[in-house]
Amino acid sequence: MTMVERLLWLADELSRRSREVKSAAVERRAVSTAYYAVFHAITALCASELVGSGAASKKTPEFERVYRALDHKSLKSAFSASPLNNNQFFKAIGDRIVELQSERIRSDYLPGGRLYKKSECDRLVRSARSIVEALKNLSPQDRRTLAVYLIFKNRPQ
Repeated sequence: MTMVERLLWLADELSRRSREVKSAAVERRAVSTAYYAVFHAITALCASELVGSGAASKKTPEFERVYRALDHKSLKSAFSASPLNNNQFFKAIGDRIVELQSERIRSDYLPGGRLYKKSECDRLVRSARSIVEALKNLSPQDRRTLAVYLIFKNRPQ
């Protein structure tokens, strides 16, 4: 099981258990964990596309450097800019990622208290899972496009 799969499993488990323990903290952790599953799926995609996806490539300093190059703010900016926001598929994924990112920030930083109904927590976790699946099913060209535009800044021409 990959780290992304484990994070998704954990988000599902936390969401399910939040019903039993009736805890806003558990719901918040489920949403935050779901976002991080998506973030790690994206960083792995970028590193694999730009450095290589083989076991040997993943152990290199270059792979780690690309994996760590993406930050949360630039992720949001890239999905708001051309060419990603001009492509319907990337726009749909980007909108859902930005929503998850916003909810992760709310979950992690707002003062205590309930933020989500159970159905909303479940929806956000399901959204994360579907984003990860969509990323897995990208064509090689779309994977490369996504990696390049997420990692490298747009410069005015």
